[in-house]
Amino acid sequence: VRALEPGFRLDQLVVLSRERALYRAWDRTLKRPVALRVHLVPNSAGRAWFLRETETLAALDHPTIRHVYAAGEVRNIAYRTANWIDGESLTEAVRRGPRPIPLAMSLMRDLLSALEHAHARGIIMRRIIPDALMIDISGRGVVTDLRYANWCVSYVPPDAAEGAPFMAPEIRAGAGGEPAADVYTAAAILYYAL
Repeated sequence: VRALEPGFRLDQLVVLSRERALYRAWDRTLKRPVALRVHLVPNSAGRAWFLRETETLAALDHPTIRHVYAAGEVRNIAYRTANWIDGESLTEAVRRGPRPIPLAMSLMRDLLSALEHAHARGIIMRRIIPDALMIDISGRGVVTDLRYANWCVSYVPPDAAEGAPFMAPEIRAGAGGEPAADVYTAAAILYYAL
């Protein structure tokens, strides 16, 4: 916290794991709320993976993919800031029951648009899970996690779980992926939502 405080006011710890943390923070320079993702373990395989995911997210500029604002390192803590999404994950929404068909179709349009944008830039997302598909307060779906995208595959530590239920069979078998695999994942997400 002390390392990050000069640039950010850390308002809420949202998620914490052994290597990563996600904060809802206030960017003191940009004067807006941000998602502040930090990586806590220097010189680890996870650090290289975190940095590669940051590059992958930054390569995309689409309203339904989380935007990276900035990235850096301070006192051996790597961080990136991105847009804060007011809303809930698809997992949270489904806990209240199946999504109505019009809402599910809108979510699919958003997801397929994000995939089309990524594919045009050579990025195959490979894995999208309901926890990492946010629904903002206007109802728009936003992909927040590209850790398992084809650009990141060679950086994924061997012990990392990929979330197989939403992945195409060829991805589960170890393939790098192609656009059709992402369409399979989108269909699995639609089925889950309904």
